[in-house]
Amino acid sequence: MPEIPFGGLLPSEGIHDHLWRHGLAFFDAEDVWEGPAKFFPQPPRTRTNEDGSHYRQPERMKMVGPDDGGRMLTFILSLPDEFGHSLVITGWNSTVGEQTRYHRPGGRMRR
Repeated sequence: MPEIPFGGLLPSEGIHDHLWRHGLAFFDAEDVWEGPAKFFPQPPRTRTNEDGSHYRQPERMKMVGPDDGGRMLTFILSLPDEFGHSLVITGWNSTVGEQTRYHRPGGRMRR
């Protein structure tokens, strides 16, 4: 499993507008990171661009947990850099499956 970002989160390019379209803000990701979040690996995967060409996404990690208001949120993060920071790639309200996975044993916590 990749290391958990111990140095905090950084915004990736365009993330503020992207999260806004999902009804979230960057500070929501920081709330989840500071709380009892669980981290799960997200292996590399092949995706398709709008033009139909394929590309390979790098390995990332999924962070699932409650924000300060109790909403369960999911964020995709880059692997930590040498300073322990991860970029926030995207985020959304957690699905029922992600909430179930959070409440079951498994995953890793920062603390």
